[in-house]
Parts: sequence; C-alpha cells; structure tokens
Amino acid sequence: MGWFQGLRLRWFLASHGLGSCCDFVQVLYRIYLNHSKIIHVRDGYPVYSLSTPALFSPPAAHFIARTLYRGIQNRNLPNLMSLAVTDGCNARCGHCSFYEGIEDSSRSPLDLPELDRVIREAQELGVSIINLVGGEPLLRPDLAAIIGSVDKSLSTVLLFTNGWHLAERARELRRAGLDSVYVSLDAADAERHDALRGTPGLFARALDGLHQARRQGLSVGISATLTPEAWAAGELERLVELTRRLGAHELLVFDALPCGRLQHRDDLVDNGDWVEAMIRSADRWNADPSYPGVVFSAYISSHRSVGCACGTSYFYLSPYGDVMSCDFNHAIFGNVRVDPLWRVWERLSSDPDFQQAKWGGCKVKDGDWLERPTVQPGRARPVPPLSV
Repeated sequence: MGWFQGLRLRWFLASHGLGSCCDFVQVLYRIYLNHSKIIHVRDGYPVYSLSTPALFSPPAAHFIARTLYRGIQNRNLPNLMSLAVTDGCNARCGHCSFYEGIEDSSRSPLDLPELDRVIREAQELGVSIINLVGGEPLLRPDLAAIIGSVDKSLSTVLLFTNGWHLAERARELRRAGLDSVYVSLDAADAERHDALRGTPGLFARALDGLHQARRQGLSVGISATLTPEAWAAGELERLVELTRRLGAHELLVFDALPCGRLQHRDDLVDNGDWVEAMIRSADRWNADPSYPGVVFSAYISSHRSVGCACGTSYFYLSPYGDVMSCDFNHAIFGNVRVDPLWRVWERLSSDPDFQQAKWGGCKVKDGDWLERPTVQPGRARPVPPLSV
C-alpha cells in the first residue's frame, strides 16, 4: 500500500470508524434479540438485555475473545451456564421443569467449595454469563458468597427468582456482585399469578422485590412462561404494560415446553404458529423506546438468531452436579463431583445430537428430534462417568 492510500485509509477510519462501530452494534443486537435499543445503563455500561454482558464491560470482552478462540480452535465452547444452586422451592408452579425428574432427596446439593470450583472451571472454559437458578435460589443462605466467588472480569451474574425473598436480600446480593435479576411473573394480576404458582401472596412479594432490586441499581426484568391459552387470552400485552408501569427494563418470555409438570402436553410439540404470532406481536413495543425490551426464548433459539444452543454454547448444571444440555432436557452427560467440567463438556459437545445448533428452534418442541434415544425431556437418564 502506497503512502497516499495509507493516508486515505487512516482518514476514512477516523471519519467513519465510530459510525461503522455503531452500525455493527445495532445489527448485532437486532439479530440476537429482535431489537437494538439500550434498556438500562448499569455501572456506566449500556445494557441491551439482562441475558448478555453489558456492552464494553469486561465480561463482554471475555465473550468476544472466547468467540474468536472458538473459531480458531474449531470446537464448541460454552458462553452460558445455568447453575442450579438449590433443589428447594417455596412455590409449586404448574409448568415447573425442575421438579419432575430431577429432584432427588437422596443426594445433597453442591456445597460452597464445590460451587466455587465449578464456577472457576466454567469460566476457564469460556463462560461469560452465569444464570443462578433453582429450585428457588434465594432459599440458599450463602447465595451472596456464591456470587462473590465469580470472577466479575470474566462473567456477568444473573439471578432468576420467584421474588418472595428478594426485597430483603437485594442489597446484599448487589454488594456481592450480582448484575441482573429476572423476577418470575406469569400473569399481570395477583390472583391469576398466585394460582399458577400455587403460592398465595407471591405476586405482591415479587413486585416488592423488583422495586428493591431497582433501587440497588440492578438491571431488572420480568420472566414469564406463557401457554397457548394465556397468549390467546391476551396475557402478553398485559405483562408488557405491567413491565412498563413497574419501570422494569425487560420482559423475557418463555413459551411453555412439554417437560417437567407439562410433559403430558403433547399439543406443545410441533406447534409453533402461536409462538410465531406472539413474537411478531412484540415488534411494536420493541420499536418504541418508551417500552422495555421484549425478548423471546423462542426467537433466540430460532433460525433468525443463534438457534437452539443446548450443548453447543450452553449447558445446565443441576444442584447435584449433573451436567445436562439444558434445564428442559434431563439427559445427564456426567457429574462434576466425578469428573472435571471440561471432560463432561467434551462428552456433551461431541455428542452427534449436540455438535451443532438446531436452527429450527427448541429441540424439546421438535417431534422428530424427540424420537432420538439421547433425548429425555422431563426424565433423568444416568450416564456412566468419564474416566479420570
């Protein structure tokens, strides 16, 4: 390159580089989330979704670096882990995927030293997003210590909770390093929500917890699981308006899956028309900056975004250390009390059923995929441990 061409390139980068970077960010999030608006600024960093590291934050740098190495090494690396920290819960939700098939009173959940080791091993593998789930994770007394064991330069920490104990613990958890919290609300009115979750008074406690979490500077969202019946009855619009009124930053919608207590719902298999209509209905809210972000698990796992990432970039760790491809498929690929996490991940990500993302959406809702022998939605399948 001659000196004149080099000068022109430098001038072009100086005059157009910022605009090009902004265009890239907008396209990146629009593909992933189906919107590209900043929903919150946390600790000085812009947040597009609670489920991703804040833009320009250290965990975002870790995510990008690991994505680069994933290409160089030509192998799957996990960027997201759902970590179940307890098997206890104070609610009895009709759609629960944990209760049926996973809960085991004969085994004890991982203790703090075990969790500290597993978190470190997960971050070494490339995990930049850690979802804390349960059971109900706020029932764990040492939850702040678990959060404190996460290297915050590598991973963002996100809590999923029914909200019962959130108000009194929000400050403690924020000080420990919690970044974001999703409070589960499956209906916009107290009576309906409490009936769905089998817990009187839960709606009011959840709202109180959400308010306290906002006061502590956390990114806050509502997580909802909707059935076809709830969608047809207009529950999504009511939840969007509730999210807006409460000042929450995001509404995350899960479409009900045929697993756990809903494993008898065969009508949820190969039934995507209502989900597609639901996703499209949110375009008007996502185009309006006065509304919170409205994101759908089904959109993210579809051909338009990253596809079903179970076993390719995501895994679930049960309270007892069992590694599964996700919270909704209960086939077990190993246990971290027996083998180091990287060995179990190698087994999972090398399995022919999980080597590639499924572009057609969630595997658990695909009738053809459900016929495969490794798939056990709603039922645990023991796998012999890897040799050390």
